[in-house]
Amino acid sequence: MLILLQTLNEQNIISLGDYYFAKLIADKQQEDLPEPTKNLAVLLAALCSWHYAQGNTCVELDKALERNLFGLAYRATEKDYLAEIQQKIDFLSVEQWQSHLRGHLAFTQDPISHIAPIVFQFNALYFYRIWQDEYRVAQYIKNTLKNHRTLAFSPDEIRENLARYFPQQTEEIDWQKVAVATAIKNPFTVITGGPGTGKTTTVTRLLLVLQELYEHRLHIKLVAPTGKAASRLEESIQNALVFLQQSMGLSEVLVQSIPQKAETLHRLLGVNAFNEHTHHNERNPLQLDVLVVDETSMIDLPLMAKLINALKPESRLILLGDQAQLASVEAGAVLGELAQWVEEPYSEEQADYLCQTTGYNVPSTAVANPMRDSLCHLTFSRRFDKDSGIGKLAEQIQRGNGEESLKLFSAFPQELYFNRLNAEQSEKDWVHQVVESAVENYRLYLTELRELQGQCVDFNQLNEEGKTYAEVIQARFNSIRFLTALRNSPLGVENLNKEIALALRREHLLWFRNEQDWYLGKPIMITENDHNVRLYNGDIGLCLANGKVWFGNREVLTSRIPAHEPAFIMTIHKSQGSEFDHTIMVLPTEHNPVLSRELVFTGVTRAKKSLTVFADEKIWKIAVRQTVKRQSGLGKLLENFTQTGD
Repeated sequence: MLILLQTLNEQNIISLGDYYFAKLIADKQQEDLPEPTKNLAVLLAALCSWHYAQGNTCVELDKALERNLFGLAYRATEKDYLAEIQQKIDFLSVEQWQSHLRGHLAFTQDPISHIAPIVFQFNALYFYRIWQDEYRVAQYIKNTLKNHRTLAFSPDEIRENLARYFPQQTEEIDWQKVAVATAIKNPFTVITGGPGTGKTTTVTRLLLVLQELYEHRLHIKLVAPTGKAASRLEESIQNALVFLQQSMGLSEVLVQSIPQKAETLHRLLGVNAFNEHTHHNERNPLQLDVLVVDETSMIDLPLMAKLINALKPESRLILLGDQAQLASVEAGAVLGELAQWVEEPYSEEQADYLCQTTGYNVPSTAVANPMRDSLCHLTFSRRFDKDSGIGKLAEQIQRGNGEESLKLFSAFPQELYFNRLNAEQSEKDWVHQVVESAVENYRLYLTELRELQGQCVDFNQLNEEGKTYAEVIQARFNSIRFLTALRNSPLGVENLNKEIALALRREHLLWFRNEQDWYLGKPIMITENDHNVRLYNGDIGLCLANGKVWFGNREVLTSRIPAHEPAFIMTIHKSQGSEFDHTIMVLPTEHNPVLSRELVFTGVTRAKKSLTVFADEKIWKIAVRQTVKRQSGLGKLLENFTQTGD
């Protein structure tokens, strides 16, 4: 089996890591086992590793897997390997795998009492540490919701406070108000919603209500997965506080009790970059009362487990996110698993509480579901007008309607533009179209920058509108963003960043000798966190003077800039949580596993005013149709709880 796996590695079907993990199991397993059983153990080790790299936390043991090991069924030239694999495991069916590996040193079927590298649970295969992470997250949710069912305040107190922050009682259910009421009652709450539905505005009102109820005594922290997301959370909270203070006359004491600084989850937990251990854990928990986590869809399972381990049992956890967006880069789909019950009705007990506190009659059922009662989905988007082209396009994408979504580009020509990359054209033609568009779109900020340099302007100086010139130029650059699905391809980040820079130089809009040089007008994106310089993965900066890069109003010497890359174009993944007046999205011209409905939806909803797409129509329709369903056991671990409440 190892020789066959080595061949699969050489064919780039599995990774070297997959092969070496399988080899480790082969070297350590009992020698007296039958050959098919030993081959099966080695195969499943590689399979477990391969699936984890695809973002799955487990491998579901079903007939579909048996017919498509390592995705070989989709590879016309490598299908023969499937037959060879089946031969080496003596044609054992997937239903027989678990029983044949009972007693094998590397496998356990009772991970609570017997530890082994690979776990069989719920008819699925796990790495032990990943099963442990899922189990910990599920147990935390069960225990938290089960042990804190007593309401700390009377419904009348809650209703009075909610009425202050939501003075208008609309006929339609105000789900923001419902979300705040839900989070007051529950120590664990998940608030989901698409772009512009007001998740951070809702949580600002929630924190204000909580501080009023608890007489300003709560210690609150705000976190997000990345530095960029943390900055956006800060900005949103600050803007919401300014608006509410002005419109409601909030006291300064109350406003100051709400944190206006956010940090990354890694920084909060004190994650060690070398061994992934955390400063805060079950032995040294975080000393806080309320933790708000934004952009939860970006958080992978291991990081969520670290967060859960670091919380005190009495701490209140509020997760915000959009389950329709891309899942985390690493394994797991935590938000998607937690939000799967969001369309179901609330329990009668929860519906009664919500009626007493909000005045709204929400759909209910006699079946108790503590997990459902901790969820709230915001539906009304303030970013997109209901009749806007972008809003309608996002809606059709979510429904998986590729054909209908394409028609909208013709229906809204002022807002949506589809630039067809035809199969008859060459790669060079495709790249040229995108690069030409980038030159025209970036011409304005570079021309303005050149004019300011000619006037010897100090970029920290304020203009007539009270903004620094650094802010003005950055705002101009950040109003437009080119996004692409891939990193390594002619239409990927690395090649397009290079080609765009060279084209701008040919137009005399940039001056540099080597692409790696620091040159005026160069945009960069930070690719690793540096707490000393306070720059984080995803931060965008602009070189506006010799030896200096501006990040907002902060100027940083180029000698202190951590790892980075050019940012004329970035991946759709990296754009999550951001928004731009004009978004230009580039999709590959051939089918690729990364293409999905979630990817397209994320890219489209970055646009506030207009959207341009470079794609092949056929590929667009395939991507919109294809949804990502990661294999995970978190939902199964919570299923019994949702059905019984125990």
